[in-house]
Amino acid sequence: METLEENVGDIKILHLRGRLDLAAAPAFESRVKLLISSGEKKIVLDCRDLKYVSSSGIGAFVTCAKGLSPQGKLIFVALNQHVASLFELTGLSRVLTICKTKEDAVTRLSVNA
Repeated sequence: METLEENVGDIKILHLRGRLDLAAAPAFESRVKLLISSGEKKIVLDCRDLKYVSSSGIGAFVTCAKGLSPQGKLIFVALNQHVASLFELTGLSRVLTICKTKEDAVTRLSVNA
């Protein structure tokens, strides 16, 4: 899986591309944990180009969300049909924040600053 990073003010956006599976989940999780430990509090995961998520990927998402401080916020954007259905089936759509677009997420995080 490829992860591209973008900064919009104090918001870190990670563009996820490819497959978040057993092979990719540990590196992804480590990268997000490193961002959190370095002080990132507002993180957007752009899933537009994420083709597949396994149970290991779902676990990595949950671990990353739990790793944020109470002041932190993790938002998922642009879920494709596969990822959206996984979030529904696992109940994550009820506990994680999801926006349709990156711009919606940036606006939401900027308003809640």
